Amino acid sequence: MNPIGRLHSLKAWIPLLGWLPATTTASLGLDFIAGLSLAAFVIPESIAYATLAGVTPVSGLYCYLVAGVAYAAFGTSRQVAVGPTSSLAVVVAASIAALGGGDPARVAALAAAIALLVGIMSIVGRFLRLATVAYFISDTMLFGFKSGAALYIASTQLPKLFGLHGGSGNFFERVWYVVHSLPQTHVPTLLVGVTAVALFLWLEHRFPGRPTTLIVVALSIVVTKVFDLSGAGVAVVGELPSGLPALSLPDLHLGDLNALLPTAFACLVLAYAEGISTARSFAQKHGYEIDPDQELTALGVANVAAGLAQGFPVAGGMSQSAVNDMGGASSPAALLVTSLAVALTLLFLAGFFHDLPEPVLGAIVLMAAKHLVRIEDLRNLRKVSRGEYGIALLAFVGVLCFGILDGILLAAVGSLVRLIAIVSRPPIAVLGRDPATGLFFNRALRPGLTDAPGVLVLRVPERMIYFNADHIRRAILELVDGSTQRLLAVILDFSVVSAIDVTAGSSLRSLARALRLRGVVLALAGLRDELVQRLRAVGAEEELGQLEAHRTIEACLEALPTPTQKFHSA
Repeated sequence: MNPIGRLHSLKAWIPLLGWLPATTTASLGLDFIAGLSLAAFVIPESIAYATLAGVTPVSGLYCYLVAGVAYAAFGTSRQVAVGPTSSLAVVVAASIAALGGGDPARVAALAAAIALLVGIMSIVGRFLRLATVAYFISDTMLFGFKSGAALYIASTQLPKLFGLHGGSGNFFERVWYVVHSLPQTHVPTLLVGVTAVALFLWLEHRFPGRPTTLIVVALSIVVTKVFDLSGAGVAVVGELPSGLPALSLPDLHLGDLNALLPTAFACLVLAYAEGISTARSFAQKHGYEIDPDQELTALGVANVAAGLAQGFPVAGGMSQSAVNDMGGASSPAALLVTSLAVALTLLFLAGFFHDLPEPVLGAIVLMAAKHLVRIEDLRNLRKVSRGEYGIALLAFVGVLCFGILDGILLAAVGSLVRLIAIVSRPPIAVLGRDPATGLFFNRALRPGLTDAPGVLVLRVPERMIYFNADHIRRAILELVDGSTQRLLAVILDFSVVSAIDVTAGSSLRSLARALRLRGVVLALAGLRDELVQRLRAVGAEEELGQLEAHRTIEACLEALPTPTQKFHSA
């Protein structure tokens, strides 16, 4: 390969080589401002998500330090910000709590190992076309999942807000624990938490879309120091290790990795589904394209980096990406600025967060969870499609009853079952002729269409294969037997059919025989060349007669007996 070709190949795998030389001074200025705005938002948020994941607070900063650089080098979105997310943090917490045994070092190693596994599976999945798996996580399911996850995440923060210790299980068990433990509420902690929530809400209303989180954090730290709230029993973050993390592999046994594989795969699917939907939304907004396969690679590299830096799984989150976009980000250079700001924080400002109250961290997570609630989307979905609304509701209830991981798996199974049900029992459209154009349309959707005397014209679904072929055959026979006129022929419009298998070919032969016993001729219109070859290969012409590719419905009608003449002259 010549040097130019080699450079283009490298750019395909490392987009940083393409966009960095093309950036202008003006765009770099916007990216610099956006990166600082994003840092002000994600530094306290990443500390909060680390506590939500059950690891040391500084781990969240490690994630943003390295994941942003990795995604900037390999990602194809200009606005997506990659780091810890609330949903991933909860999934990680549920896994490492059972395996960690209360040992902070082991818990940190387990969380880092999950990130490494997610990264490795993502990179390997690029070559296995694993990106298509995420398309089974529909927007419908994500509506219900995010709303359920928001309530579940909120329930995990209520004890922190009330100054309580303990609480586990599903959403209802956690809420009941808080209600049952209300007499043990630590009043100073509750006052701090409620005040933080109120201040977050006011700032959000007064300065919508702005990274005001750091204002609340700084104010809470000052108040804690001035009034010695830690001495009054309000829990604080404590000492954050200063300095940059040393890159290393987590110290675990092979058996630990095997136990973490299901969690890692769930994190992979969830992270990619969340990241690709976020990337698509901003790409559509700004009019450029993203590469889904390359996004999987970028997610993998970001998670490998997070795992080596003693972090936990990361993804492209909507809230942080929205902050990045509103800050004016025009390229991934904004992420490099954010990583630099995080590095400076770790080197020189780690001690600043010592007196950050834990109820304020809980308030940060609660505010992030609030933005996940999609009640209006669920209401609209109910109006549009009851079936899809049912899947969203299944995801919503599943997360509340069984937790984040089991809830999304339940919804995925429900979606698959619904998909199989739809594909295995497709509707058969009865067609009529438009007198003005002569074209054939679905009679259920257009009034005023005319029938061909003695002929039933039907449109079969896009795919006629083994698990829906018999249903299609029986549905056609039911329409024939239920017809109010004496039928001479049935014409099947195959113009939308892209695939037919051996079982479907046999089913068509059986249909032709059954119709012939009723005195009805079967004709096929709109057959593609490849379908004609497939039907001939399975011997369908023995029952169907000579098959002709691209034969129109009109041509089939003209070949039928005289009762159709009135139809053509109408």
